[in-house]
Amino acid sequence: MKTLSEILIAVQKIIDTNQVIDTRLQQLKSSGYQIEFNWVKNGNIGDVFYMKKKQVYRIQISASERCGDYDKAYCIVIPVSNVSGSSNETIKIRNISVARTTGLLKNKTSLKNKNYSNNI
Repeated sequence: MKTLSEILIAVQKIIDTNQVIDTRLQQLKSSGYQIEFNWVKNGNIGDVFYMKKKQVYRIQISASERCGDYDKAYCIVIPVSNVSGSSNETIKIRNISVARTTGLLKNKTSLKNKNYSNNI
């Protein structure tokens, strides 16, 4: 079993290398991930949703589309039982970006801080 952070890093690599949705979906399916077209709320590509009642993680892998009054997007569905880790991590997660968990935002935040200090 993999940890959630290992899964997120693997998924983010596939998302970064494949800009076309169809090839991205095919590569993720061939990697063994279950993909579903699900309802999403205020999500972006790479966001992780923990569905408490269903006991699954959803990783959004495409931009959301308007379907009636709600948005839908392709998501990877991973049961909690397939992810190794403590129960405390599961309780804390609701909606996290892959970039935040893999450390990809460190450069952006340091740039923001530099720009802010220059303007003062």
